[in-house]
Amino acid sequence: MQNRPYVELTGVSKSFVPGHPVLEDVSLAFRRGEIHAILGENGAGKSTLMNILFGMHQPDTGGILLDGRQVIHNSPADAIANRIGMVHQHFKLVSSFTVAENLRLAATPDVRKTLSRNADIERIAAEYGLSVNPAAVVGNLPLSLQQRVEILKALVNRAQLILFDEPTTILNPSEIASFYRVLRQIADNGRAVVVVTHHLEEVLAHAEHASVIRRGRLISSAPVARRQRADFVRDMVGKSVDLDSPLQSTHAPGDVEISLDRVSVASTQSSSGLREASLQLRAGEIVGVAGVEGNGQRELFELLAGLRRPDSGVVEARRRHADGRAVAGLVPEDRHNEGLVLDLPISVNLLLNKIGDPPYSRHGRLIHGEIARRAEDMRAASDVRARSVNATPRTLSGGNQQKIVLARALNEDAPVVIVYQPTRGLDVAASEDVLKRLREAANAGKAVLVISSNLDEIMRISDRIVVLYAGQTVGEVTGDTPREVIGDLMTGGAIRGSVRA
Repeated sequence: MQNRPYVELTGVSKSFVPGHPVLEDVSLAFRRGEIHAILGENGAGKSTLMNILFGMHQPDTGGILLDGRQVIHNSPADAIANRIGMVHQHFKLVSSFTVAENLRLAATPDVRKTLSRNADIERIAAEYGLSVNPAAVVGNLPLSLQQRVEILKALVNRAQLILFDEPTTILNPSEIASFYRVLRQIADNGRAVVVVTHHLEEVLAHAEHASVIRRGRLISSAPVARRQRADFVRDMVGKSVDLDSPLQSTHAPGDVEISLDRVSVASTQSSSGLREASLQLRAGEIVGVAGVEGNGQRELFELLAGLRRPDSGVVEARRRHADGRAVAGLVPEDRHNEGLVLDLPISVNLLLNKIGDPPYSRHGRLIHGEIARRAEDMRAASDVRARSVNATPRTLSGGNQQKIVLARALNEDAPVVIVYQPTRGLDVAASEDVLKRLREAANAGKAVLVISSNLDEIMRISDRIVVLYAGQTVGEVTGDTPREVIGDLMTGGAIRGSVRA
């Protein structure tokens, strides 16, 4: 690994609104052969920093040095010409095009000539362990394979610095391990790798260097080997945070609010469906659903949300809407496409489930003053960081968008709250706040179901854990059950079905 940085940011500052800096005098260095992690709370300025490097934004002050010489990136084309690539959190792919068509579209003219055959693409993909069918239509691929296409876009353009913005948000644990093997290979090949992430375990396990940004300022930048998990948390949040104490209830659960009895839903290409799955949700209790993704979690959420009906079995709910759906506050997995109307104001999104009711509507007309007053109370209580409730969710970080969806679900006059990947894409402090708010909801008498791929999170918050494997509920355990036991159940081990709470 060379000592001289390949790329340096020097004194970078950026404001989108005068007097409200997003970045203030940030200087960082990225070296070849190194995975450099960028940590920080939602809205800290991490993505803005990456977008400046990639030419999507220009700094107000400061600049970029490439191998010691100053460069100016007025557009992504300038960054690509300087051998910088970026894999965005929300992919920049043409879903109706094939993998090969997307790669040729993104390639520079001189590179495009070398990609005339699908075999050329297969060779590059195999070299980095990124196998993907060049003839496959991108929109038909799972997200993990779409991400491979994004990485290949950078590699075919011979990028020497590759930026990753929240890359593991959409990956399950096994996919995350494979992803970092690819990053290790890219770095060992002499390239520089930068990863924006909230996941401290990934940083400690895979990064050589880590920098923390808090509210636009660089707080620390040092080799990972010299740091502890608590150091990063303190730098990110500005104070120590207890991330280990259980959040489980000490109270006995109440009445059954929703029950599934031997419910089956047909499988799909990407999921096993449900096969005679059974569970109960009780008032005052949090039930966690653990399992490797693709084992029926999506079908379970859609079933409880009233988006599909079971092929067999019985779903019972104590309270139902007129159309038969269970009355429940919902936090879907995909906040962009399922949880928010990105170009409507935050105020409307916060009250979307009540917007047609008094006092927010009268004679078919919205009462904007009432909407704004209630939305501001909800925004403050949920720590949604926005200049105003009149701003749109599209302008916010992913974590703040998630806070809006959760605030709306908890504001629902419903006995049940169903959340799918509640902390995906959230920083340490925001994740902790979400888990505590779910515990408060359960303590207030709601039945809460948490579907998450984060096993540590499930174990910490759940009073009971139901394990899904191949669409079946193969075990029910408590939050203090050894991790190895739950992991064995999740992978269909020999002890499945033998452990009950």
